[in-house]
Amino acid sequence: KKMGLESIKNYRKYIVISLMLLVIDLICFYQGYFKKIDVTFYQFLASFQSEHITMLMKTITFFGSTIGVVMVCLICCLFHFQKGLLLSVHVAIVAIINQIIKVIVARPRPSVIHLVEENSYSFPSAHAMVSMTLFGLIAYWLYPRHRYLAILILVIPIFIGMTRIYLGVHYTSDVIAGFLFSITYLSIVISLMKNHKWPSFS
Repeated sequence: KKMGLESIKNYRKYIVISLMLLVIDLICFYQGYFKKIDVTFYQFLASFQSEHITMLMKTITFFGSTIGVVMVCLICCLFHFQKGLLLSVHVAIVAIINQIIKVIVARPRPSVIHLVEENSYSFPSAHAMVSMTLFGLIAYWLYPRHRYLAILILVIPIFIGMTRIYLGVHYTSDVIAGFLFSITYLSIVISLMKNHKWPSFS
């Protein structure tokens, strides 16, 4: 019981830390502190633009798209229906939250050449936010028995976030915010899993 209580306390600590980081990020965003970073990082990634790299970026970004995410969720359902369904529900919730925030903030897309077509608002990045929830939760479930695989899976949303900047459809600040919103959501969900013994892959 003591071990369980300590575990819950640790996850509550993660909730506080993630919330603090998210609040700091939002303050910096509204104060315009990310403007230089947005421009600099896009220019850095754009300097590598080529036909082959663009094709690779489009392939990677697919796994953060609606079709790509649904595909991964379906694969998870095939391995374990209950857990795959639970994953799908959390992904759907985060996607809805993302769309609400987009409408509230109403930030236009970057005024650069878009290498893929996007019509919605920019902040926060849905690809970054949803993919971090999707692969972050899978990584959490796999970590007890497959640590290296879990760490490798966590790299996927980071690459997806980078593709959004490279493709010119998101600012760096959009991607960072998407990650932080998702991490905050995950820290809350995982804390509830520990507290109420929800299903896991452990």
